[in-house]
Amino acid sequence: MVLEKLTGIIADAMGTRLKISASDINENTGFITDLHADSVDIATIICDIEDEFNIEIEDEALEGIETVGDVADRIKNLI
Repeated sequence: MVLEKLTGIIADAMGTRLKISASDINENTGFITDLHADSVDIATIICDIEDEFNIEIEDEALEGIETVGDVADRIKNLI
């Protein structure tokens, strides 16, 4: 369930810019390598995730995150 919500959030955030749909995003999708996200894109995605899950993600928790699956794992630990 977390992964499905995340893919929707990421697709919404990146969709307009890159024409990416949720069906093109999976747990192995890389933010930089596959989505070509820049720092503004990533900040927008993180804010949207925090709003959706009503959590606050500390900067330290973001270290080493490269894929959608990495984010899902971190969020599962916060909710």
